[in-house]
Amino acid sequence: MLSKINKLAREFGQSAHKGEWLRDQIKWRYFTYRQRAHHQQNLRFDAEHHVETAGDLALDKAGISGDQIRAGNGVYRAITEELFHATLRAVTLPHEQYSFVDVGSGKGKVLFMAADYPFRRVVGIEYSPLLHEAAVRNIASYVSSTQRCRDVVSELGDALAHVPPPGPLFFFMFNALAPDLMERWLQGVDRLAGDEPDRAIFVAYTNLRTVREMAPVLEPRVNLQTFRQSGKFVVLANSAARRTDRG
Repeated sequence: MLSKINKLAREFGQSAHKGEWLRDQIKWRYFTYRQRAHHQQNLRFDAEHHVETAGDLALDKAGISGDQIRAGNGVYRAITEELFHATLRAVTLPHEQYSFVDVGSGKGKVLFMAADYPFRRVVGIEYSPLLHEAAVRNIASYVSSTQRCRDVVSELGDALAHVPPPGPLFFFMFNALAPDLMERWLQGVDRLAGDEPDRAIFVAYTNLRTVREMAPVLEPRVNLQTFRQSGKFVVLANSAARRTDRG
């Protein structure tokens, strides 16, 4: 404990911007505290629905190569129900017309929460074979009295090469890609929105810390514009999608 205190004291003394250093330390410790509470919530979700999605997992332990790990955020972590549903409630849409696509779907928790809405289909795209296999097992064992979409699948593959389902799309991402990969992926979705202007497309990005971490990438684009946002989520939409919102 004393060595840790000394280390922090040295870092503080060497910092050129001490106010920023203190703010970062406070934010990180609060985030760590919140993560412990989130873990307990995730365990309760798993117990209720007969699945296993809780717990952090470094991707180098999930059979991912170093190059692939650098393409993402390096750690598997389940999103909280609170953030997921707050993001979905920000858009009032005819769910039955939309396919829901979770980019970086991990062990499938987002898929199960999305299935509580009457989406046409719920699809997860995951590049880790280990996480994908866990999602497939979870889909087979999942139990819920509130499930409204029964077409739920996990697909193993690269988000940049994935061909989404036909029709209106609601893309969801829980901080899954590194900024350069996120930029390339959004460019592809923006091109799709331009090539098919009558096809409604939403893109929701979420982050348990702050969406400012991805702020330069989430700027409005040619076809996708900012539609809703808060400190922890941003929803982009094309013109066709904005017309379907009932809010």
